[in-house]
Amino acid sequence: MNRDLSDGPHSKDGVAEYGSSAARGAQAPGERRFWLWSAAGLGAIAFCKGIREPNAWSYTQAQLDYSAGFMRRGLFGAALGHPLGLNLYGHFAVFSTVLLLLLFALIALLARSSKLAERTPPGELLAVYASSYSVSYLANLNGYFDISLALLCVLPLFVRSTGWRLAAAAVATVLGILIHEQFFFAFLPLLVVSVLFGGVTAKSAGERRLAWVGAALLLALGLGLTMFLARHGSISAAQTEQLSQSIARTANRPVNAEMLKVLPRTARENMEIMQTVWRRPTYLPAQVESLLLFGPTTVVLSWATLLLLRRWMPGRYRWLYAGVLLATLAPLSLHLLGWDKNRWNELLCLNAFLLLLMVSKLVVGEPARLPLWLRRACLLVMLLNMASGGGMLDDSHMRPFPFMRSPDVVVWSSKGPDTIAAYRH
Repeated sequence: MNRDLSDGPHSKDGVAEYGSSAARGAQAPGERRFWLWSAAGLGAIAFCKGIREPNAWSYTQAQLDYSAGFMRRGLFGAALGHPLGLNLYGHFAVFSTVLLLLLFALIALLARSSKLAERTPPGELLAVYASSYSVSYLANLNGYFDISLALLCVLPLFVRSTGWRLAAAAVATVLGILIHEQFFFAFLPLLVVSVLFGGVTAKSAGERRLAWVGAALLLALGLGLTMFLARHGSISAAQTEQLSQSIARTANRPVNAEMLKVLPRTARENMEIMQTVWRRPTYLPAQVESLLLFGPTTVVLSWATLLLLRRWMPGRYRWLYAGVLLATLAPLSLHLLGWDKNRWNELLCLNAFLLLLMVSKLVVGEPARLPLWLRRACLLVMLLNMASGGGMLDDSHMRPFPFMRSPDVVVWSSKGPDTIAAYRH
């Protein structure tokens, strides 16, 4: 029989009960299928809320390469730009969408391999993330390097062996930071924690040492490469102009000039710009609004991770969860470097979900039902997620369900402004 995760003398009443054990066992498969299909349906809706074609910024960023000299963020274009013809916008849009769909497919596959729905039946936690505004915002990031970085983070999590996971994480770290230095802030802490978990589940002293030493070396590798790019990754104004001319000759769509202005900027100059952003009167209210969009999902998923660790590893869950919490909150450091508040906060949800899946995958234990209060919180957060909306990239706002232009708008816009004005009067 599934054990619950509630505390205190009323723990038996802290979970949803269905009568006898036999009745609960008979209803569990049907209920689990319901939540799996709910997660799929809610995920599709959340995806449709945000999906769009890549914008000019992401298209321009994909054209960067090393033709004007070594620079940060140049690996993607240098490695894939010419072979795949990403200078053609159509090629870039198709390739970007394939990467986006691949990311969600891998997350779904990781969720399946982690057996989260079986370890925490019947599976509300899957639906909580699937319905989240993080899914919508990731879909809206179609074309951005964030998708490639998330792919590099997810792939090592499939590896169960500590040594091979460490090797995969090291390769992902080098590639990720060379693609975009935000990998160090957003995803490297998660990979470090995934290696440390190998020490917890190790069966020998040698494997435990490998996990601890490997995690330290992985962090040192990421820090060293990020500091190197901070000092040597910027290019001069002349190199930027040379690169701009090269991109303009091959691109078949206008590029984003603002994106190219970022290239010569040093880390110090970027921090000085951010200081002016912090002084804006709208800065704090905007941050609060953004956290209201992504915070509830993050809290529920992270709290579930804490309960599972406490249930499966009662003697060591505190320091384990400290690492999980640090890795979850790591993307908040990006607020010091850039203004894209929703873009950084959606990574909170993604990291919280990936860490929950990692715990479910690596730590073996009896299935455990969530406390009744957490199951109720899951339902409330799902409702909140479905109602969530707001500004996305380029100051665009999503259309409400069914995410299409109103037929009336389409018909009357084709008739011209004079006809519309006469109709309104």
